[in-house]
Amino acid sequence: MAIVYATGTATDQQDLLSQLDTYLQANGWTEDEWSVANKRLCVHKSTVYVQFRWDAVAATGCIGVYHSLGYIGGNAPGAHTNDSGNGQTTANPITTARRIEALGNGAFTNFFIFGDSAIPYCHVVIEVTAGVFRHMSFGLITKVGTWTGGEYCSVLDWYYSGVNQSNIAYTSHYVLFDAYGYAVNTETGTIHMEGMQNQTALSKWGNIANNVVANLGLDRAGVARYPVMGGMREGPLNNVLCAMAANPSNGFVAMHPVWLTYRDRSVTPENHFFLGTVPGIRFINIKYLDPAEEFVVGADTWKVFPWVKKQNLGGSNPESKNMGIAYQKA
Repeated sequence: MAIVYATGTATDQQDLLSQLDTYLQANGWTEDEWSVANKRLCVHKSTVYVQFRWDAVAATGCIGVYHSLGYIGGNAPGAHTNDSGNGQTTANPITTARRIEALGNGAFTNFFIFGDSAIPYCHVVIEVTAGVFRHMSFGLITKVGTWTGGEYCSVLDWYYSGVNQSNIAYTSHYVLFDAYGYAVNTETGTIHMEGMQNQTALSKWGNIANNVVANLGLDRAGVARYPVMGGMREGPLNNVLCAMAANPSNGFVAMHPVWLTYRDRSVTPENHFFLGTVPGIRFINIKYLDPAEEFVVGADTWKVFPWVKKQNLGGSNPESKNMGIAYQKA
């Protein structure tokens, strides 16, 4: 791996995406489009194609995030080759579907980018205001097997209304690669996969939703998507490790990788197929760690952040207790 880390501040949404664009191009990504007039950025690396559209709304502004298998010059995000079906395609402001939500238009306290100059993946953490964070990740998973696909895209979408802002188990929160919660099927993470057991011939997409929802929605071509499980709030590793607070000072650092698993619900009992892991990211309990704190495990340096805000006041506060995400910095 050739990990590349960057950090900085951004004056507004446009500046944030401009600096992300610069980082990506410096690390092997191709800029397919940068348009200030249309408020959009389109990039790809290898087979990973993602597009962004910003709205520059001061109070509640969002950045839409889209995922496709190709790029068509001049087309808007959501209208590229084999689009996954997630991301709002109507005019600004961006109010639904996959988006980095409730950003406002800045300025943003900090941003942090974790990627690799060789492997196509990128994790982005945005500190919207001091101690309050958003997350986005896109790239190619570390696959198990020789199946077709592996390109993924996901954001953290936190429910920002009423007392459930402080409930980390609330089903309308969508945590990165979250197999427990479920908001709206167009808000979730997506992964390209083809040829899975009992997957229809035309289907190209898995939807990283929870383990009970029946309607996973359609891709932009109107083809059904199939269920994929993640592991931020569910799964065997999470159930064992989520309450174990990492404490680098005594050498105990419990982290677990993010697994993605295809679920074939067409058979009884249903079958699960391990797809692989997301590179450069771990789930972690940050009770004894501060936001943006770093620690070293062997030859690797990790940097941690809360899902939203490290706080446990309850009520209508947007907070995620001690639940955190660790990103490999070096």
